[in-house]
Order: sequence, then C-alpha cells, then structure tokens
Amino acid sequence: MTDVGTGIKVNANAFAVAPELSADAFQQISRLQDVVGEMVRNAKVLGRTVPLGGGYADEIGNFMAQYGVGAHGSAVDSLTRFGRELETLKTNIAKAMRRYQDSDDAAADGVDCSGG
Repeated sequence: MTDVGTGIKVNANAFAVAPELSADAFQQISRLQDVVGEMVRNAKVLGRTVPLGGGYADEIGNFMAQYGVGAHGSAVDSLTRFGRELETLKTNIAKAMRRYQDSDDAAADGVDCSGG
C-alpha cells in the first residue's frame, strides 16, 4: 500500500491500465507535472516578503509570504506533495504495465499455432 500523505491508500497490485492508454497516461501526467512545477515556481515568488507599506498592506504582504512557502499546507508544500503523488501514479502505471507484459509473455509461451 502507498500512502502519500493525503489519506488515499493505493494498492499497486490492484492498479490496472489498458496497454494502449499507458503512453497517453504518461504523457498527460508528465504535462501535469510540468504545470505543477511552474505553479511551485510562481508560489515561491509569493514567499518573498513584499514591502507593500504599513498597516493593512503590510499584513497582506506577510500573508502572501506565509501562504507561498510557509509551513505545512502552504501552496509550495501542497503542490510539491501533489507532484510526488503524480510520480507515484506514474510508477504504479509502469508496474501495472510490467505485470501486463509479463502475463502476456507467459500466455504467449503456451500458444502454438499450426496450419494455415
């Protein structure tokens, strides 16, 4: 079982994927990882304290800095954990494809074709 911090339990042995869709799934997940990476970079910018002035504007600047790269639950933290979950998903798809291929290869060993 895999628990990536979201409370979601994934049993890699129960994960299945259609072989013709695996390449597309990898491509889509990789694109999503690129977007998440860009979002992390943008969120890190929020982590900089912005001198907006005093009073209420200062409170907003401090909130932005805390939200961007602050403690657990910040934008950077959440996006980074999501990126790891995407990588785990890709790993599970690869495991499922290896199991499929192994099963397919084993089945092919038992098939004899003869005649025309």
